[in-house]
Amino acid sequence: MRGAAWLLAACALLAPASGWTQTQPPAAPVEEDDNGDTPLPDPGSTGYAADRRAVTIVPLLDPAAPVASGRGVAVAASEIYTALGDAPPGLLRRYAQEPALLQALVDRLVGDRLLAAEARRQGLDRDPMVVAALERALVSRLRGLLLNGRVAGPEAVTDDDVRRWYDAHPERFHVPERRRARAIFLTDHAEALRILHLALLRRGQRFRNDFRVLAGQHNVPEDLRATRGELHEVALRDWPYAVQLELPVRQALFAMHREGDVVPQAVEGTWEGAHGWFVLRFVAQRAAIERSLDDSREWVRHRIVLERRVAAEQAEIERLATDAQLVRVPIDRAVRLDLSPTGAGPQR
Repeated sequence: MRGAAWLLAACALLAPASGWTQTQPPAAPVEEDDNGDTPLPDPGSTGYAADRRAVTIVPLLDPAAPVASGRGVAVAASEIYTALGDAPPGLLRRYAQEPALLQALVDRLVGDRLLAAEARRQGLDRDPMVVAALERALVSRLRGLLLNGRVAGPEAVTDDDVRRWYDAHPERFHVPERRRARAIFLTDHAEALRILHLALLRRGQRFRNDFRVLAGQHNVPEDLRATRGELHEVALRDWPYAVQLELPVRQALFAMHREGDVVPQAVEGTWEGAHGWFVLRFVAQRAAIERSLDDSREWVRHRIVLERRVAAEQAEIERLATDAQLVRVPIDRAVRLDLSPTGAGPQR
């Protein structure tokens, strides 16, 4: 593994592609000059964008020959050829038209190699952060070259496989209406009624008190106080990804019709096993979602491949653990986490 920059680039391969669909980010707004009148020149509108000529890479050295070398440091021609082979066509054309840019590429590789050599000289290759990054890069490379190849791709997933997976995970495809809310949970009924009165006070058409401030000041549970009562994904019907609240609490929230309104009564319920009363505010609504099998087929196909790869990797880990006669110490015998007082950091 050569160079800290190559190592960090390899670690980037670990970032998983997730989510239902991958949408393109919105285009950046056009920048304006200091007068605010005319757009600044678009770098993509130069002659390079219009040039569509193909570029042929012609190696002039043996791949093993150095393009730069010194005591304990060398950059082989093969590294330059590999970098050029990985470059997009537009960048290759820039290199062809501006030799100084190609020289800058070589200089960056040389600079990285020199810095990496100095880091090793200072013992940083044994730094825990560097060792962990190297291990992540090695695992990523192993996945790409070996582990993922053991599982067939989406073409091996049959329509029956897709149908079974779709039917087995209805919560992913039949999503109920969800509401976002804020809550103040109190264990004393009289105090809950007092806070409800403060939450309902109006000045004209506007509430007099900011519900977020009330939630941050008066919530009994520390977690609700820290988030100023934030409740994401509240659903009227049972749904595994929703906030777990009793049905009467959910019904009271869903009885509200206007976003921003406060439920006009303190609602009895529990939070993390404690009995009390909720003061609730309806913040926003998200419509129900229905995803048909036909709409979801390709996503499910790739999801099945991912699950098969994860299962195959876990089987390989268990095989290696058995071969290594690995002995695991239960984590509760290695560390204990005690909750600190509010505002205190982790104790070491």
